[in-house]
Amino acid sequence: VQHFFDGFRTSHEVNKVKLIDYETMKDLIDWEAVKIHHGLALNPRHPHMQGQSQGPDIFFQCVEAGNSFYDNLADAFEAKAKLVEEKTGHSFALYAYDGHPEATHIIVVMGSAAVTCSETAAHLVEQSGQRVGVLKVRLFRPWDRQRFLAALPSTATRLCVLDRTKEPGSQGEPLLTEVAATLHFAARHEVICVGGRYGLGSKEFTPNMVVACFQNLFQETPRPRFTVGITDDVTHLSLPVGDWLDVLPKGTTECMFYGLGSDGTVGANKSAVKLIALNTDLYAQAYFEYDAKKSGGVTISHLRFGPRPIRAPYNVRSTDYLAIHKESYVQQYDMTRYLKPGGVCVINCTWSGQELAARLPARMRRDLAQRRARLFIINATKIAVQAGLGKRINMIMQSVFFKLSGVMPYEAALELLKGSIKKMYGKKGEKVVQMNIDGVNASLAGIVECPVPSAWADLDVDGGNGAAAAAAAELNEAGASATAAAAAVFAREIQQPCNSLDGNDLPVSTFQAGGRVPLGTSQYEKRGIAISVPRVDMDKCTQCNKCSLICPHAAVRPFLLSQQELDAAPAAFREGSRAAIGGGVLDNYHYRVQVAPLDCTGCELCVRICPADALKLEGAAQVVEAE
Repeated sequence: VQHFFDGFRTSHEVNKVKLIDYETMKDLIDWEAVKIHHGLALNPRHPHMQGQSQGPDIFFQCVEAGNSFYDNLADAFEAKAKLVEEKTGHSFALYAYDGHPEATHIIVVMGSAAVTCSETAAHLVEQSGQRVGVLKVRLFRPWDRQRFLAALPSTATRLCVLDRTKEPGSQGEPLLTEVAATLHFAARHEVICVGGRYGLGSKEFTPNMVVACFQNLFQETPRPRFTVGITDDVTHLSLPVGDWLDVLPKGTTECMFYGLGSDGTVGANKSAVKLIALNTDLYAQAYFEYDAKKSGGVTISHLRFGPRPIRAPYNVRSTDYLAIHKESYVQQYDMTRYLKPGGVCVINCTWSGQELAARLPARMRRDLAQRRARLFIINATKIAVQAGLGKRINMIMQSVFFKLSGVMPYEAALELLKGSIKKMYGKKGEKVVQMNIDGVNASLAGIVECPVPSAWADLDVDGGNGAAAAAAAELNEAGASATAAAAAVFAREIQQPCNSLDGNDLPVSTFQAGGRVPLGTSQYEKRGIAISVPRVDMDKCTQCNKCSLICPHAAVRPFLLSQQELDAAPAAFREGSRAAIGGGVLDNYHYRVQVAPLDCTGCELCVRICPADALKLEGAAQVVEAE
């Protein structure tokens, strides 16, 4: 039996669901059949042999002997589905149709995309009366031609079949070929059938992409094969996708949290979703994006809350509440691109309200003003340190979320949050529990609302996030070797947009077939994620190089310089250099340990291993400015 699996996006979504209790499940199982199945296993008490080598004289016949099992499988599934409906009230059809009762234009799809298509079709039917629908395939192998045709409205004239896979060189992907063959065998030649690919590699599939598929069907001559969700400027198969379409139930609140991997943001958001879902009548949904670096990388939490069930297996793209848990993100990413008009934006930062005009990029300030957003700042890192929590700002920012989002009454949320802290950290001792509660209690006083000047709405925007990195790549490209030049081009055209979370906008022509990438590109990635970075006191340094050896990101770099190289170095570098220790040839060199603050992650390993206590942590912002 073969079905369809969407991968990480489906398996790791958190949602409020109604479970079937075990007693009911027990009644649904044919225990005698289970016993027979177990009896078929290899067992030394009643041995048998299977899977032996078979020659061409009998292999074909043995394979065909199993046909009846597959022929009857759909009947068995349907019988069990009827039993489930009798016991639970939940209907489950192998091929289910949703949409206009007399639909003419229908999407055929499997997996979680069927939910997105179904919600979008319902919206189009309700808002504009379009005769559209969705046929959801829940049994792919064995394919049941009769049940598929029975579920397909007789009024259907055009079908769009969507596959989340690619078979290079084929006339169509697997689901398309099954549907086309079914129409052929049923002599439904009047039905136009087209096919497209979507969501490869877990790429998003959203309501506006569903609309693009329907719009293609409505064309006089629809594209027979297409892609949706990308810009294909090579083979020109991609469909144009329009503006964002909100098909969520009214009253749904959407939230986005930008955190740093290992700062506790994801764990705290999972707790918040469970608190709200289990202790209120609200429905809740959550999904969490991670980059490849996990700890130390960017994390994006997508949360939704509302009075009605939330069927949206795609990320938040129009947020009511935006939390930025790392101040360097405002320069690295376009933080406000998904902020709704009138939304709330909260930044964890060390800045005062007066510094925001100088610290926030022009694009962000313009968006905040044009969307009449409410802007808040809080130094959650300082509160966490004072409470003894170190870098863990998760509970502090959760308290801020409950205060500013309005998802539920703050006083009730605060009690639930403190209860979850006791449950989560109780095994670590009362001291750890109290530290977290102290951080939560102090968070309210740390929130500062900052007025957004109306003049920001008229700011000119140029450059954009990552412009400095792109400029550096262009500079290095000039006069470089072929390998270095290729790395610089890759950094400018692919790496920088991906690091700025703009990779979805890159067209097909940007990439080389086969996926080859040049070497030496990590030099262009300057994340700047550390809160504190080390400064070296060269008068104490013993030149043991242990700090460089233990640094996991090669951010602590020792240098040996000749007198000529030292004379050409900047003045600050010369002042920090000392005569090299070791004798012999080293007597002609100077030594210096240099820390790259934008590459440092603030792990403190170098500080701990230094035998001479020559490294001290300082605020990253001050070090970057000095460097």
